[in-house]
Amino acid sequence: MGMPVGLSADDVTLHVTADPAGAGAGAARVAADVIRGAIASRGSARIVLAAAPSQQEMLAALVRDASIDWSRVHAFHMDEYVGLPQSHPQAFGQWLQERLSVAGLGSFTRLRPEADPVTEAARYATLLAQDPIDLTCMGIGVNGHIAFNEPDVARFDDPAAVRVVELDPVSRQQQVDEGLFPRLEDVPVQAVTLTVPTLLSAKSIVVTVHGRHKAAALKLALTGPISPACPASALRTHRSVSVHVDAAAASGLDELA
Repeated sequence: MGMPVGLSADDVTLHVTADPAGAGAGAARVAADVIRGAIASRGSARIVLAAAPSQQEMLAALVRDASIDWSRVHAFHMDEYVGLPQSHPQAFGQWLQERLSVAGLGSFTRLRPEADPVTEAARYATLLAQDPIDLTCMGIGVNGHIAFNEPDVARFDDPAAVRVVELDPVSRQQQVDEGLFPRLEDVPVQAVTLTVPTLLSAKSIVVTVHGRHKAAALKLALTGPISPACPASALRTHRSVSVHVDAAAASGLDELA
């Protein structure tokens, strides 16, 4: 189960492990390699991170990697709710801040949830454009979203780097189902998100997915049509994607093993 499984015609490598801890550890190893390589080649690394339960084990393993000179790592995050207080525990930037604070990062530039969202999207786009992105670490939503690029709304050729979006009801319900908010009405209805082209502009992408509730989305992303109906399918257009999943998330992929 721990061996890579090649997916024909796509530059995607799939790693299946028994549990979320194994998936997270494997993803962290690949991410660390990319970060060290960027630092070695040009003195620093720029990374984009996701804030989600699927990233918990990966981030925990990554920040423990003492071989990384974290002072040379500059981090961004890929999406943020509109309207939450910046210190709210469910604000994505806050979630990441708490998990990255031990690493001694060179910088972590947050999206500001209380700012005017259109102005904030433009500010963040300018910052992201200053230098290439070396690494994007992400998950996949139960409806196939990546960041908050939602099904049938996401554009694979989006001219914007960052934009304000309305959240799909399925995405909002996922936040409740994963215990992040007590009620659907507590989940914000808008977010600022990096667009699909911005996420895929990274030189390398590391994806971590776990749980049976993600099995259908993972299967569609890796084996279905490459289409905005499943935004995660855009990953198969990238030259360097490493996908790390547990057995439950991989339960629909038996034919690939």
